Amino acid sequence: MKFLTIIKALPLILIAGAVVYFSIYICIDNGAWAYIVARLLGLDEKYANNVEWIAIAIQSLFFTSDWFYARIRAFLNRRLQRSKGLNHQIYLGYKAGIECLMALPKRTILFSVYLILIVAESLGLIVNVKDYTAVIVFIIAVDRVTKIWPEEKQRLKNFSKKAAKRIKSVS
Repeated sequence: MKFLTIIKALPLILIAGAVVYFSIYICIDNGAWAYIVARLLGLDEKYANNVEWIAIAIQSLFFTSDWFYARIRAFLNRRLQRSKGLNHQIYLGYKAGIECLMALPKRTILFSVYLILIVAESLGLIVNVKDYTAVIVFIIAVDRVTKIWPEEKQRLKNFSKKAAKRIKSVS
């Protein structure tokens, strides 16, 4: 009976595994296509490398964003409501893969890579990690700013209201 259950769940398991695998593969190999396109468009190697780092930063911001995964999960939930049979299993597989990616500590992994690169450079294992560290610090900084912005905006609004009341009370 367990074997039959595993066979029935095989599409779900395969799709979830594929979603996680290809997402991680894209994260690891995400700048090469931008470099190639930039070179084909006639950019010098130095500028093509900059385009590659910009592509890595943008893509990493999406892959570490809970907002991005929440939108995909909402789309899959709508599709799941209407699906039946094998399609239902496939959508469940997609959803399980996305939820696995959501559960991964992406920012912690990114920061750990940053620390490993710094240590490797200090030990002389890597000649220059400036580009890597700049991209990672940029991603972490943007993530932190977007997390704290709503709270800071609210404090600024509260201060503006208090300041306006004080100004009115003086006149």
